[in-house]
Formats: sequence, structure tokens, C-alpha cells
Amino acid sequence: MTTAHGPAVARRWTNTSATSPATSSSSSGRASTSSASNARSRRRALKLAPTRLFPRNSTIDPRRSPHLLRVTIMQQNEDIRETSAPPRRPVALIWVGFWLALILVGAKALSLGPPSDWGWAVRLTVVSFRDVIFALSFGAIGEAIAWLLRGRVRLASTVRGLVVAGGALCAVYAVVAYGVFVALERPLSFDVLRLMRGAAVQSSITDRLTWPIILALVGTPLALLAGALLASRKRTFPPLILGTAAFWIVVGACNTSDAAADPKNRRLFLCPHLELLRSTVLGLTGSRKENVPREFLPGDLDEFRVFGNRGAQPRTGFVPGEKAARPRNVIVIVLESVAAKYLSWYGSPYATTPHLAAETKNAVVFDAIHAHAPYTFTTFMAVNFSLYPGVPWSYVPTGWGEPFHERLPPTLAQTLQARGWRTAYLHNGDLDWGGARFVLKDAGYDTIEDFRDMKLPALTSWGGEDRFLMDRLIQWIDEQPDQPFLAYCWTDQTHEPYAQRPGRKREHFFAGQPPPPHAAKLARYLNVLHETDEHLGRLFAALRARGLADDTLVVITGDHGEAFGDPHGNVGHGFTVLQEEIHVPFMLWNPRLFPEGRRLANVGGHVDLNPTIADVLGVEIPDSWQGHSLFASARPNRTFFVSSVDEYQLGIREDRWKYVFEVTRDRESLFDLAADPHEQVNLRAAEPQRAARLRQRLAGWIVFEEDFVRLGKPLPPHR
Repeated sequence: MTTAHGPAVARRWTNTSATSPATSSSSSGRASTSSASNARSRRRALKLAPTRLFPRNSTIDPRRSPHLLRVTIMQQNEDIRETSAPPRRPVALIWVGFWLALILVGAKALSLGPPSDWGWAVRLTVVSFRDVIFALSFGAIGEAIAWLLRGRVRLASTVRGLVVAGGALCAVYAVVAYGVFVALERPLSFDVLRLMRGAAVQSSITDRLTWPIILALVGTPLALLAGALLASRKRTFPPLILGTAAFWIVVGACNTSDAAADPKNRRLFLCPHLELLRSTVLGLTGSRKENVPREFLPGDLDEFRVFGNRGAQPRTGFVPGEKAARPRNVIVIVLESVAAKYLSWYGSPYATTPHLAAETKNAVVFDAIHAHAPYTFTTFMAVNFSLYPGVPWSYVPTGWGEPFHERLPPTLAQTLQARGWRTAYLHNGDLDWGGARFVLKDAGYDTIEDFRDMKLPALTSWGGEDRFLMDRLIQWIDEQPDQPFLAYCWTDQTHEPYAQRPGRKREHFFAGQPPPPHAAKLARYLNVLHETDEHLGRLFAALRARGLADDTLVVITGDHGEAFGDPHGNVGHGFTVLQEEIHVPFMLWNPRLFPEGRRLANVGGHVDLNPTIADVLGVEIPDSWQGHSLFASARPNRTFFVSSVDEYQLGIREDRWKYVFEVTRDRESLFDLAADPHEQVNLRAAEPQRAARLRQRLAGWIVFEEDFVRLGKPLPPHR
């Protein structure tokens, strides 16, 4: 023994580990009676005899090498786990694609509606084969990437986890896309999302977030995960499934031309996931290019020039009756989402507006007035500033930078305010939507109020009831009844979801006749129209009671139309330039000026509203307005319109003829609205010269408006 802790200690560890033959034989016997794979015995051996981790003839003192001892124990524990549990098979991503394909096909089946004939199955393949390709490709590509990374276990597992999570999100979006299609009969796109902001999204969600939808949002991703996990136990992907998928794709692809004739099917067979991705990329990069018409005659630009650049062309044309004084007050009522199609004084079979119909005997009703684009904000700009919407579609001031107020023409409010009129802009909706309040702040309005400023109870997330708007208007008039006034009032209640006042009795407009398409939704809309008409009746009664009727010009119009599947299958607004979305009412009411009432077929649009009012009032029309007075004899009897959500559509109406150019599909249509008011017979082939001339005029509008928006100022007169 040389030291207290030297060779003697080493010998003691060596002797301990070197057992006698009897002990060794006993240990071998115990080992032979236990399973070598028993993890519990091996852990016990590690605790009781740590020296067995080292060879019998080892001279290593574990007390002097604690790190080596820990490493060895950890390695042996890992060996125990590997031998005690078989490796778990990863999720086969191709099964994720399979279950996602089933979910997408199921969503398309629900969108098609219940089967009506054997052709329903073929239509289902047509509208869903792209979804099957998308889902199976999603899973197959994920599986291929994971296989390529098989040597890097953690990275491959991460890829598998991301693909599984992505599949679950795609399943959730399938439910969302189904809800959007039921509401709009088109897939969700970047352009639709651009329009659906704030209150629009909130109203749409709260109105449709039913328990079945909530269960579907939760259940579909869980079903996909469960199905993929269970199916992953199979070592191969069954050939029968691959064959069925291939057959489905081939049948659908071979029958697309027949089903594409139906507009609903044409929109339904777009894969909603790819359509959202495609439209978002194009929308964010600004790379969407359309082949719009460019050939026009030099004189085709003249009608778009502002008044100051039209030379000696007469600006006015209204002549009041003998000894009939012009009015000194103006009320402009813009009815939200109100199409002429559903008003009884425009020939609707539904008695929706008895009060307005009765007032036509003291009014001029124009039968051919249109919104230039079926969106609220474009009409907002047109009726305030007498400007066409930009083409390709945009909000005119957005491309001009700050301060764009200096580049905008004066409003009618600014024109009359300078003459001592008091002015107000009242809205029972949200003026912060779309930046309307910002645009109005320097636009000549003494009073600017929306439903929050009026402290109205919210009927929907869009705003309050129309009756409160009429109450506030009458109150505002009474504040200074002797001073001339101008009031713009924009209603809200007739916007989707078409909410009636709680407790109000519902009218049954379809009694005794077959229900029309989307009957439930249309019934709500018609009932709200009927309710709004009642409050407008109160306004006319209030003007008469105050002795203001003869001195007040009341203008009634709609900001755009609303479609309910008849006759073109469209639902809502913002998607086409067909009549149900752009043909709006237009009434000028004044008992003294129009004691017998009359109807005019003059063709025009919202850009003509301010010049027409100024003409009736006898007020000089500002040089920078683009529109025309509807009473001016020299005005062209035509107007223009555009739509750009999902597909670009451009249109022009001249007299009885309407030409529509579907830019995205490169398709032309020509309709004779006098003989075919529902736009069912395309006369493009029968009237090629007329269609070509209208196309030239449309091209002139496009070129003029592109330069107008780009330069931020009106073009000089044509030389």
C-alpha cells in the first residue's frame, strides 16, 4: 500500500469485480432464468452493480471517471428503450392527401345540391376533379420530400408534421370555401377579400356561423388526422384507390366543356385553395394583366372631358314650368344595395315600395340610370365628385397620393355651401369603412354623422335601422328650417344580411306562386325594402307637414343593384355589369315642379347626378365635373360601367343597346334591352357593326380613364 487512495483502492475495485467461480455461476444461473430484454431487470442491475458496466479486467475507477459512468448509463438506457419498444411508423402523407380529397369532394357535392338525375354524378366529377388533383398532389409531394430527407430524421419528421398541419388547415378552409360559395356562388378570392373588410366580414361571419358550421370547422380537420393515422398502418397505398382517383379525374376533365355552360358550375369547378392563392399572388404583385380594347376614334374621348374642356357645349337643359320657382332645398337619398328590378314603381311583381310608388305622381322617374361599378365606394365617389371610377377599376383618389383632396373636383355640398346653404352628410352605417369619413372631411359638409355619432343601437355590424336615419334627418331640418339646406343621406339596412327591425311583421311576397331562387334571402331583402319605404313615406309626410314640400327637391337612387340568382345565377353584388347589379332607381321629386309626374328614358349614370341637380336648382355647374345634366339636349345618350372582382367586365349602354366585354374570358355580348330586358339573347353575331362601334366607344373610355387616374387631372381638350 503506497497511499491511502492509490493502488490499494484500484485493487479493491478490481477484486470486487472479479467474482469467485461460485458467484459467477450463480449470476449466470439467475441471468438464464430472466429475459435479456426485460428492461426492469436491467435497470435494477445498473443500480446494484455499476461496475458491471465495465469489462471484468478493466482498471478504470468509475469514481474517478463520473462523466464516463453517466455516458455509459445513458447509452445503456437508450439501448433498453430501443429493444423494449418497436419503432413507430410515421404518418403516410399520401393518406393525408386522400382524406383531404374526400373532404373537398364532399364540400363540392354539398355546393351542387341534392342529386336530381344521373348527370349529377358527372357534374360532381367536373367540379371536383381539380380538387382531387390538388389534394393528392399535396400529399404526394410532401411524401416525396420526406423520403428525400430520410437520412435526416428530425428534418424529415418536421416536414411530415408541417404537411399534416397544412392538410388540416386545408380541410378547415374547405368548410370556409363552402360557406362563401353558398353566400356568393363563387370562390373566395383576393378581390373579394379586398371588398369584404371590417363590418362586411363580421356581418357575414356572425350571420352564418351556425352550429353545423362550427362542428364542421372542428370535425373536418380531426377526421382528416384520424383517418390518416389509422390508414398509415397499411404498408402500401391500395391500387384501387389510385385507379378510382384517376378515373374520377379523367371523367371530370373530359366533361368540362358541357358543364362550363352553367355559370354556377363554371365558378364551382375552380379549386378554392388554388384560386385564393392565385388571386392573392396576382393582387399583391400587381401582375394581373388584361387585354382591354384600345382602338377608338379621336372624337370618342370628348364626352369624358370635364365641363371646362368641352368648349361651348351647353351645360344645362332644365326649364321649370311657367311660374314654377326652383327649389331651395335638396335631399339626396342613396338606398344601399337597391336594384330597380325589385321596386314596384319599376315594374316589380312585388309590392315592396307603395309609398315611393305613390310619390311618382309628383316626380320625374328615369328608367335607364346605372351604377358605373357595382360597389358602394365607386358610387360614393361618383355621386359626391361627379367622377367616373378609374379603369382598370380603382378608387379614383387612391393613386394620386397626398393631398388628393386638392385634386378632387368640388362636391355639390361645397358648391352650395359657398352660396349660404347649410349641408349635412348622414349615414346610419359606418363612415370609417373604406375611408369615407376621411374623404368627406374637406368636402363641404357642415355636419358629418354615422351611426356611432348618432349613438344608434346596432342592428347589424354594418350599422343601425333606417328609421333612425330619417328621424335624424327630420331633426336636422328642424334645427334651422328657414335656411336653405342640402342633405345627403345614405341608408344601410338594405345591405346584406337584410335585417328587419326586431318584432316587425313579415310580409309574404311569394304567397300563391312558386318560390324564386334563393327565396329565403330574397324574402328578407324585400321585407327590408318594404320597411325602408315606410320610413321614406314618413319623410315625405314630414316635408308636407312643415310646408317644405314645394321648396325641396328629393332625389332617390340606389348605390348599386343586388342579385338573387335570377336570371343569371349571380348572388349579391360586385361581380358583373349585368342589369340586376347596375340598374338602379332614379327619381327627382318636387310637387311644384312635377305636379303630374313623368318618366324619361334618358340613359345615364351616377356621374350625372350632381350636374342634373345643379341644373334643376339653376346653379352654375363647376368646370371640373365629368358628368352631364340628364336634361341637357347635347349630352350623349349613353353611359359606361366596369366590374373587376374575379373577372374583368366592361360595358356600355347606348339608347336601347347594351354591349358587354368580358375581358377575362375574351367574350362579347350585345343585348337589345327594349326587347330583351333580362339579357338572354346575345345579338353580337347578328349585329357585328353595332357591336364593333360600341367596342370602340368603350375603348375610348378605358384609355381616357387610365390617363385621368395616372395624371390625377383632367386631360386637355381634344385638338
